[in-house]
Amino acid sequence: MTSDYSNHNTISWIFFAGNAKPTSMRRALAARLAERERVVIVDQPVSLLRDKKLPAFEKRSERLPGVNRAWYYRPLHFPERLPRLGKILKHLNQHRLQDELNQLLPKNGKRIVCYDSPTQDQIVGKLGEDLSVYVAIDDRTITVWGDPIPGEIEAEKRLLGKVDKVVCVSETLAQILSSRITTNKHVPIHILPNAYDERCFNPDKEYKEPSNLAGIPRPRILIAGHISERIDWEGVARSIKGRPNWSWVFVGPADAGMKERISNRLGNNGFYHPPISLQDVPAWIHHCDACAVPYRLNAFTLASHPLKAIEYLAMGAPVLSTRIPSLAHCDKAIEWVSEGEGPSYVKALDELLNKRSNRELRTFRHLIVAGESWEIRVPQFREIVIDAIP
Repeated sequence: MTSDYSNHNTISWIFFAGNAKPTSMRRALAARLAERERVVIVDQPVSLLRDKKLPAFEKRSERLPGVNRAWYYRPLHFPERLPRLGKILKHLNQHRLQDELNQLLPKNGKRIVCYDSPTQDQIVGKLGEDLSVYVAIDDRTITVWGDPIPGEIEAEKRLLGKVDKVVCVSETLAQILSSRITTNKHVPIHILPNAYDERCFNPDKEYKEPSNLAGIPRPRILIAGHISERIDWEGVARSIKGRPNWSWVFVGPADAGMKERISNRLGNNGFYHPPISLQDVPAWIHHCDACAVPYRLNAFTLASHPLKAIEYLAMGAPVLSTRIPSLAHCDKAIEWVSEGEGPSYVKALDELLNKRSNRELRTFRHLIVAGESWEIRVPQFREIVIDAIP
């Protein structure tokens, strides 16, 4: 495989990543590609109904810090459900989007557009792209509960019938997407799992203990990332009955009701902290005794590839997890638990505590994901995509 970027002046990338966290695959790919090629990250649109204002184009586009060829851009969005005006406004939104993207990117060369949502089926092929890619990091047609979202499967089927290629994070998700391709068109589906930022997660570095973590009793087990109903709250709560000395530390954005869930279900053993920067995450991992990916096993999580598990292991941290299929290759580096079963959690916590100081195990955990950094993933992604450019 080659990572030759000698033709970078001929390719431009557009990434739709408005619902993506700064650490997600789509944003990470875009940011790394932007170091050598022209990239626009299309962020959340400015909605006339929500924002009550119409900022100028210059106010909605800014350069990616430290990168001259990359832009964050927020398109304008007029409400398309207004009576009698819906079709006109829909056309206006699409025309403005295409026009403003043309202002940010050169008109010559090849243009690749990476879509992130089933609802973008309406604009595939309308942005002057030479190649369209659906980058799926989750099953976007269901909730974290695993329940279907009305209309999303139909939209995804339409999108899959239009794009040239699909890149997704797991074998399970690839099978789901393959079953939804209803046209006679052949759409290649490639699996590219999540990866960690090797510039940030360094297991050999000494990290100062975060002040907001210092007062939490040890042993501590960290759950970093999106706090939602995908977490196996029953299993975590039951583990506390068996091992009441453990502190469960939650760091990240929390869905409505999740802070209350931590307090009500976990009592004095549960601690919540708001989101922190990616650069601060390694210090939290380093100063906890173990980390966890305790997901409920439903349609949403079974198709996922948990980024935090890879980041934990990259730091050499002891890890507890329910059996997410995409983590099977890390089998010997993870203490597995069964959803909702307190005794399995208790056994895993004891094992994690016994092994936390084992340097050989720390090295083993890091090595098992050593090939899953963005330094390696980005050239893999680029090769997958540009191989299909006509």
